[in-house]
Formats: sequence, C-alpha cells, structure tokens
Amino acid sequence: MKENSVILMNFSGIYETETFYEKWQGMEVLWLDCRDIQGTNCYCDEVGERALKQRIEPLGPGGIHFLDSGNYHYVTKLWLDQIKEPFELLVFDHHTDMQQPVFGDILSCGGWILEALEQNEHLNHVFLAGPPEEAVKKAKQEISEELQRKVTWISEKEMGKGLDFQSGQTELSGQTQSPLPVYISIDKDILSPSFARTNWDQGEADPADVCRLIQTFLARRPLIGMDVCGENPEGADGPEAEEERRINDVANEAVLKLYSGHIGRMQACQGKEYYQ
Repeated sequence: MKENSVILMNFSGIYETETFYEKWQGMEVLWLDCRDIQGTNCYCDEVGERALKQRIEPLGPGGIHFLDSGNYHYVTKLWLDQIKEPFELLVFDHHTDMQQPVFGDILSCGGWILEALEQNEHLNHVFLAGPPEEAVKKAKQEISEELQRKVTWISEKEMGKGLDFQSGQTELSGQTQSPLPVYISIDKDILSPSFARTNWDQGEADPADVCRLIQTFLARRPLIGMDVCGENPEGADGPEAEEERRINDVANEAVLKLYSGHIGRMQACQGKEYYQ
C-alpha cells in the first residue's frame, strides 16, 4: 500500500463514531471491513487468521493501520509478515505481549510479539517501550536467552524519566541509529487515561514521551509502516461516552499528524541524502 494510506480495520464499528481520518488532505483512507470474520476477538483461530491474511496481503505493510481495540493488537504480527527485508520493530504497550499461548499455538493479543520473534526471519530486533518493571522482569524469565538478546526493554519508569536517547548517554542511543528500516506499533494503553481511554489497564505515559522516542528512531532510518490500537468499543454510557470518544479521537489524530508529518518530510527530501 502507498505510504500515504490510512487503513481502518473495522472489527467493532468504533471508527464510525470518530472523525480523525477525515481531516487530512493527501491521505488515502481505506476501510477494511472485518466484522464478518469470526474467531478474532483477543484470540485468532486458524480460520480467522487465514481470512485476515487474505484481506491484508494485497495491501503490503506500508501506510498507517488503525486496528480497533487492543483485543486485535495481534494483527500487527500479520502486517509484519508482509515485510520481506530485514527490519526492526518499535512497540509502545503497557503490556509485554509475550505470553506463552494458553490454547495450543493460537495467535493472541497477549503473545503476538513472542510469536513474531520466533517465526519472522526478517525481524532483527524488537524495542518494547512502556511495560512496568515487574512485567519486564517476568517476561525475561519466561523467554529464552536467544530471544532476550533480540529485545531491548524500555520500562514505564524509564519512559517517565524523559531520557535523552540521542545524547549518547544511554545504551539505547547507539541502537536507535541502526540503518535498518523500522515498523512502529502503538497500543494507546501505554498512555495515561487523560490522553486515551482503552479497554485494558493503562500506563501513565505522556504523548510527548512517545512522540520523542518515535522521532529519535525516524531521524536516520526509513519507516516501513505504522499501526495503532487501543479503542474502547464497549466503553462508557451517556455524556461520559462522548468525552471518551473525543479523547480517543484526539489521540488518533495526533498519531496520524505525526505520521503524516514524517511522510511529508520524506517526500520533500526525495532526491536528497535524507538518511545519512
């Protein structure tokens, strides 16, 4: 898909109540209706996974994909499967999403990163930002040493410190300068409820910290694509529901603005040595 594509994956109908995607000239909006696919909520069975792959394969990994609620964060793994070159993955999430499967090898929102690490031969490294320190410690104990070497952990506490990743003062500073292209996945449950309302327990991150780390990664490397999840289809009722919708609409618009701005800079710099 073209880099200026906005793909709305419609599992619940939640995006029909939002307007963030209507405001951007030059961005091509594509609705991908998935409401007829069974076996996709939190866990994705073989039939559901096959149906989803058939719908996204013609599109390729480019563009920005809105995945609905965090129940469908595993769809990121399916977008990553479209990438046919070495790449790195930057994930923002309040959870590690590295749980061992409970029901056989079924794909799930709680274990998709682990499955991607184990199965995707092109995935060189994962940067996981946002989980609490205890969750990071637990995940490290449950995955192999080989996979641990392919993951850089940025805990919720480290995110809150406002580290200057470009200063050279942290281990991450050098790693962000890799020449490999990056795919970025954002679960809005990393954010404080002041900035997003999701159907999962949330962190306390500020959008500025998320944006700053994204900009650090994109300073000298290509962006393959991006996705966003963290809606709340079964949210509040009454006046509170309208406020919840407004908050999530603003959050989605901010991410789309960041993505659109990066694409605009890339296009403006075509023919120049942008990635040096």
